[in-house]
Amino acid sequence: MTDTDLKGTFWDRMENVNVGMLSAQGTDPRPMAHHARRDDGALWFLTAHDTDIGKDAAAGKTARYQIVSGDAKLYAVIDGALSIETDRAKLEEIWSPMDAAWFEDGKEDPNVRLVRFSPAKGEVWATDSTAKALYDLATSAMSGGTANPGSHGKITF
Repeated sequence: MTDTDLKGTFWDRMENVNVGMLSAQGTDPRPMAHHARRDDGALWFLTAHDTDIGKDAAAGKTARYQIVSGDAKLYAVIDGALSIETDRAKLEEIWSPMDAAWFEDGKEDPNVRLVRFSPAKGEVWATDSTAKALYDLATSAMSGGTANPGSHGKITF
């Protein structure tokens, strides 16, 4: 699979992933829900201004986002940069009822910070269907071959 194909698979499958582990340089990973937007080439997060992620984004730190999703058959480690976005239209576009649960005054809450994660590079494992992967594992074990349950590679965004 080419870099372009694997990148397309990444974005397609991210639509079925809700949460990953985000960490800015020098901080521990924390679970964060994202909004994937292929057209923006970005993953969007909502946080409060005084959180580590809010402060790290305001400082423009580099970050890593780790995805482990058996349901979406996607596993990835993505490196990129954080920034604060002030575009109200983007906040309106990605806001969801789940986001509202975190802020007392909803999207009008003065503590809401829209964080953009701009991927730069990553390593992606996109597995095949469970049945196909199990069949491949079984046949490779019986034949003495090596299993290949899907696509794997390094990509640049």
